[in-house]
Order: sequence, then structure tokens, then C-alpha cells
Amino acid sequence: MNVGPVYQKPQSPGVEPGPENTAHILYRVEPDTTFEQAAADTFNLVLQAQKDYPGRARVLYLEINGHTGTQFGFDGDFFEFQQEYLQGFLGPFLSGLDLPLLSVFNPRPQRNDLPDKIEVDGPTAGGFPFPLNHGQPENPNH
Repeated sequence: MNVGPVYQKPQSPGVEPGPENTAHILYRVEPDTTFEQAAADTFNLVLQAQKDYPGRARVLYLEINGHTGTQFGFDGDFFEFQQEYLQGFLGPFLSGLDLPLLSVFNPRPQRNDLPDKIEVDGPTAGGFPFPLNHGQPENPNH
């Protein structure tokens, strides 16, 4: 399946330059990987790709070992990791995503204004394991 400007999945996890001004990122989730670890790791890989290959079209490839369940074949954390975190939060900073759940191309121009860091809170009862804190204090009045 073609995703983004060029489909060139790296052989091993990390960031690799690609043809046609692209950068390719592979992240592999293992059975003991937590949502929080995966979120931090993928964010750092996207940040690394932006620093090493500024302005290049970035494509993220995800492999998941384990974490099976009833939500389209995944446990709740890694269904939401793909659906909400990667597509919803990191998606605008990428040109394409190749996920076990689906493959998508970003129809809008890729954003390059990544925050310097993120913090991901653990899962909450009945809720999504966010909020993300982009290095700014939370405003309790909102």
C-alpha cells in the first residue's frame, strides 16, 4: 500500500532519509510497551526526523507485536494509540501514516512546528489517556 509521498518502510526501527525529499520513521511496539512509552517514543522519533531532515515529508510506519483485543483486533490502549494519538495528535506533523489499523495520507500540508516535548498522563477511568501538556502549564479555568 502506498502512503505519503513515497512508500519506503525502514528495515529496522528509527529514522531514515528517503528519496524525493522524504524521511521515513519505523516504530515497533512490543508486548511490554505501554501507551505512554509508545507516545513518547514516536513523538521523539518525529522530532528527530524534523531535526535531522528539516522540512522533508515524514512518513511513520507502525508495527505492533501483541496488544491484541476486541477493538478492531487491538487492546483499548493500542487501538486509541493509533486512532487518537497518532492520527489525531501526531498526524498533522506527518505526510503519511502506515498503521496496522489503516494507512492514510495527510491531505493538508505537513506541519513542522512540533513542540519541544510532550507529557502523556496515564489512562483514566472511562477516558482517553490524555491530556497532553505541551510544556505549558495547564489553565485550571478552562
